[in-house]
Parts: sequence; structure tokens; C-alpha cells
Amino acid sequence: MAADAAVGRFFLSIQAVIFDLDGTLRVSRPRWEEIFIREAKALGAHPTPEDEWRVQRWAHYFWAGSDELHRLLRTYGESDKFWIGYNRERLLRLGCDAACADRLAEPLFHRLNHLQEIVQDVVPEDVLPTLQRLRQQGYRLGLFTNRREPLNGYLEEIGLADYLDFALVAGEVGVWKPAPEAFLKAAETAGVPPHQAAYVGDNYYADIVGARRAGLLPVLLDPLALFPEAQNPVIRRIGELPRVLEAH
Repeated sequence: MAADAAVGRFFLSIQAVIFDLDGTLRVSRPRWEEIFIREAKALGAHPTPEDEWRVQRWAHYFWAGSDELHRLLRTYGESDKFWIGYNRERLLRLGCDAACADRLAEPLFHRLNHLQEIVQDVVPEDVLPTLQRLRQQGYRLGLFTNRREPLNGYLEEIGLADYLDFALVAGEVGVWKPAPEAFLKAAETAGVPPHQAAYVGDNYYADIVGARRAGLLPVLLDPLALFPEAQNPVIRRIGELPRVLEAH
């Protein structure tokens, strides 16, 4: 049956599906942005619902190689001051004025640091059944993550390793999303031309823009509807992915 499905895949456009890791196949529970907003309120911030939507959207932009990210890294490296600076930028997007952001950034850092132990890495319940279904349909499955350090058994630990044909880490291959070269490397590793690969990720700026520029089919995982302007396939949960692929 699996062999027949693989033969059938040859006649369809998409042959390989490549995934982002953090926020896509693996999520944090509770979500860090939820914790950030809650703790900022506890310290005296008063965001509107629009502010809360904006700061969560902005966080995606920040981690997609933004100017703000590179400025903080140049100034502070990966020290605590980097994270305090990141909090200040987030507080500004959460509706704080500069004085409020300056006052709350460091106390917020300490509160968030203390809460790390309550956050768990979780593979959403529909991920493994979906990966299994895609494998049975003959897709080649892989992963490209913007993490800096090797995964070192992490995929085995969270139960993903047996479902993936390969996993690439930006820090190891030396190219980072949203650079098109990252997606081209992933497609090459999958053994297909870019137009026969789909890339699935939750960060519009890093995953969708980059995949589109490289010629892959971009599929946005957007459970909070942060990117209504997206002109590509959008899913709210991974379990919706097979339906999207069947249409391509």
C-alpha cells in the first residue's frame, strides 16, 4: 500500500513536505507570548486586545532576522541584557510608552525567567497522526529549524524522529530562514526541485516569505489569525495540512 501511494505521488506536484520545528511541530504550553502578556499586566501594563494581537505578530517579525534582533545581538550578545532589551521592545508594542517600557523590562525578565520551569515542550495531538498519514501517502518528510545548536536527540525525546526522513539545523548548515538558500538546501536534501516541495511554518516573515522566494509552496500555520494578509494556503492546525496538499 505504501509503495502504491509513493508511485501515485510521482504524478502529483508536491513530493516533499518540510516543516518548521518551534511553533509548528513543537509548541510551548502555556505559550510564552501568553505568559509575557499576563506578567506585563501584573506589573502594571494596560494593553488593549489590539495591542495584544500586535505584540504577538511583532514577535514573529523580530525572530525572522529583523534589524531589532541584530541590533540587540550586536550590543549585548546573548546575555541577560539581550532579553531585557527584547522585553523593552515588546512592551513598546504592547502599548507602553518609553518610560513604562524602561521601568518594566528588567522586572519582567526576572519574572519570565522564574517561570521557565512551568513551560513544557508539547507535540500537538494531531501532529503525529498527520505525519503518519503523509508518510503513508508517499510524501518525503523533513525539517528545517532556525535553531543555532544541534538537536542532539531532541527529536527522539519528543517522539518526532521516526516520522521524519531528515532534519536540518540552521546553525549547522550555516544558512538561516528567511534566506532562500535555507529552503533550497531543504528541498535539495529532500531530493526534489523546489516547486515539488511544501514548507509548513508558523512564522509568516521567516517561513512563508522565504519559502515563496525560494519557489516552494508555503503553508502558514496561523492558529491565532495573526496574518490575515497571507495570500498562500493557511491552516489553523496541522491536521488540516493533508487537505491543502491534496489541492496542489
